Amino acid sequence: MSVSPQVRKVLLPIFRKNVSHIIVDLKDVPYIDSSGIATFVESLQLSRKSDIRFSLAGACQRVESIFDLAHLKSIFEMAPDATALIDGEPAR
Repeated sequence: MSVSPQVRKVLLPIFRKNVSHIIVDLKDVPYIDSSGIATFVESLQLSRKSDIRFSLAGACQRVESIFDLAHLKSIFEMAPDATALIDGEPAR
């Protein structure tokens, strides 16, 4: 909860830039709460409005299970690591 405003502050300006794909690397994130989930849902909505691909990468099992419990795992494009998304491998 304490970090999600900072994440939002970093992510939102990126949507105003001329980018085609935003990848958020979660490899160093041990836990995510509802505030963090809400930040990513907002980002996903913005990405769809802006026609920008939005992906999450490197989520540990604990973080991934939180997305699964919230029934959001199938909504987000998620990959084992950012390199897989950059190299064009299909996300899971």
